[in-house]
Amino acid sequence: MAPMKFSTPERVCYDDSNTDRTFFVVARPGSTSQWRAKPSTKLDDVVQYHDVFSFRRGSGEMVRVASNDDLQEAFKTTDIDSVIKSVLAAGDIKCREFELDVDTQATSAANAATAAASAATESITNYVSSIWGGWGASK
Repeated sequence: MAPMKFSTPERVCYDDSNTDRTFFVVARPGSTSQWRAKPSTKLDDVVQYHDVFSFRRGSGEMVRVASNDDLQEAFKTTDIDSVIKSVLAAGDIKCREFELDVDTQATSAANAATAAASAATESITNYVSSIWGGWGASK
């Protein structure tokens, strides 16, 4: 069987140099490029959360939903749809894709489980033998 391909949600990031903040939206895998080709696509079909998130670069600040003040300062509006469209249009897409050979992974997991069960059984057998010694053995 061929490896299966998986994608994480896209994080589309826009760095605003005036505020030193990074703004981002979380989009469905592959949807940002599709939206850029056809901007009439409904935002609900593109973004996973109808929010804009932000953090101040280099500050160690936790990611949070962007405040209206931050949006106004960076985008000159607090209209979420407008800001989402701006981020989708100008932001960098950060996405992680990976392949997984399901057959190999399943075989490896089964082999590991079998080895663990064998080791546990051997350990229990040795323990019981050490306690019971030669009980029941003929003299």
